[in-house]
Amino acid sequence: MTSASVAAPARSDKMPSGIPFIIVNEFAERFCFYGINAILVQYMIQFLHFGDAKAQGWQAMFKSAAYLFPLLGAMVSDIFLAKFRTIIYFSIVYVIGCTTLALGSTPTMLVVGMFLMAFGTGGIKPCVSTNVGDQFTSANAHLIERAFSYFYLSINLGSSISIYFCPQLLSDPDYGPRFAFGMPALMMALATLVFWLGRKRFAIVPAAMTNPGWAPLGFIAFFLALLAISAAIFLATNFLFALLMMLAMLAASAAICMNTPLGKALPSELLAWLQRSFTGEHLSIVLRLSVLFLFVAFFWALWDQSNGNSWTVQAQSGLMDKHLFGFLGGVFPALATYEMLPAQLQVVNGLYIIVMIPIFSFGIYPLLGKFFAVTPLRKIGMGFFITASSFVVVAWIEQRIQSGHVVSLWWQISAYGVLTAAEVLVSITCLEYAYKQAPPVMKSTIMSLFLVSTSLGNALTATVNALMVEPLQASSVETGAQTWATMSAVDDFVTGQKIDFAGDNGVTITDVDGTAAPLAGTFLIGEIDAAGKRIRLLDKVERRDVVSSGAFAADKADVSTYALVGPVYFLFFAALMGGMAVLFIFFAVSIKERTFVRDDA
Repeated sequence: MTSASVAAPARSDKMPSGIPFIIVNEFAERFCFYGINAILVQYMIQFLHFGDAKAQGWQAMFKSAAYLFPLLGAMVSDIFLAKFRTIIYFSIVYVIGCTTLALGSTPTMLVVGMFLMAFGTGGIKPCVSTNVGDQFTSANAHLIERAFSYFYLSINLGSSISIYFCPQLLSDPDYGPRFAFGMPALMMALATLVFWLGRKRFAIVPAAMTNPGWAPLGFIAFFLALLAISAAIFLATNFLFALLMMLAMLAASAAICMNTPLGKALPSELLAWLQRSFTGEHLSIVLRLSVLFLFVAFFWALWDQSNGNSWTVQAQSGLMDKHLFGFLGGVFPALATYEMLPAQLQVVNGLYIIVMIPIFSFGIYPLLGKFFAVTPLRKIGMGFFITASSFVVVAWIEQRIQSGHVVSLWWQISAYGVLTAAEVLVSITCLEYAYKQAPPVMKSTIMSLFLVSTSLGNALTATVNALMVEPLQASSVETGAQTWATMSAVDDFVTGQKIDFAGDNGVTITDVDGTAAPLAGTFLIGEIDAAGKRIRLLDKVERRDVVSSGAFAADKADVSTYALVGPVYFLFFAALMGGMAVLFIFFAVSIKERTFVRDDA
């Protein structure tokens, strides 16, 4: 055989023809996901009267589930169906979940819709991103980084547009939740159609099993059975522990099948895939990357709070001046009156991403490269420290608000800038790094492990929000132009502290427009009567007195406050991220890098 016959394929600068379909699909799907995610907390607080911690916790659990199901989607793809069919089937479930959210108006329908949506979006996540890399060979592998940049830009463009428009639909009484959730549902249907239209242009890496039959349904049923066990554990303990137990049960199941006669009950292709993927060098790769992804989980615990969670709740305060262009009043009066909705603020993250990707790629990285090698792990380490600093900024904002000072929204926009710089360093780097480190037969599985880091991060946030809730005893509530709650003790309270009411407590509050609602959700302590052991309730957003009526039923009321008061909540996460960043320095040296790409032309 001549040397020419084994030479590498000629270099090609042509982008694969399937990439545009993947990018358009991702744009529409991210429009759907981020549009719904942006309004979930506001919807739960405004329309379902959830307290802040409960709404934040539910949203974090939804996102945790959305990033847990990539494990299922990856295995279904790698073992049974390959990426194309996996994406199509899970996308259909995704559309059904979004439609359920649009048509429902109760907590039960919310749970059903969020579960189906998490199941669908989680199932396609590892497949769509790895499908980008699958379109390349060694001849055009140098274009992978550019393709992933386009891919990430489509994510942020789609998310930015939806984050701006969906909160407007939710806040507009002429549209409301049905349209706010319905528009993303239509976009997800479009995403599914576009991906199907590109079916003849994709390079498809075959699954381990050529004729899976009904095996995928059996595997999904097994996964859901483990999920049901984890749900029972969650009810008895907390969400983070339940998620860890779920992952442990999956790992134990794989180990049992590979090392006991029970493995003979599996299809031979499935058993072969397990033994090939989780033994020898492949197992070493999984373990090394799992260490990295565990650290990344703490990054996501912080980052996702800027995405419709605690940062959005902070922006709802009436002391947050949301007139972005008020300083232009003398020049552009109409522009000066524009007030940004709290849930829309997340849009600046996508705008920052679009600006920062080229700045880092063509400016900061080459500049730093003159002094030291800018490796992926060094980028990630720097990003961890920057992430912690962004939460110091929002902690300062929260301190000012709790003290009764007006704070410009530009301060939170600045914090978004700091956090987005960290995102460029951590998230984009990990997205590419996870693909390059994965062997060909494990691309989706390794990507799913990266996505599970987001699940763990949100599980941590959900658990903190649940554990920081402290039950209180309210013996009575005095209604009228002011609302006073008599507590068992008030010595540890401070003005500006949050108090949650829930349950059928018999008290009705009246808004300034005459709208009546139950005494439910989060309120602020406006005044403390230490002698009478009473606290005066204020509206959380406008900080005005709560007008109420009715007789308080103490035996049916659930009253609580938060252990992490005001800025302490954000400083807790900043300290946690800072500590993990220091530990990462010592662990990163143990991770070895190796790149896997297809060799066929």
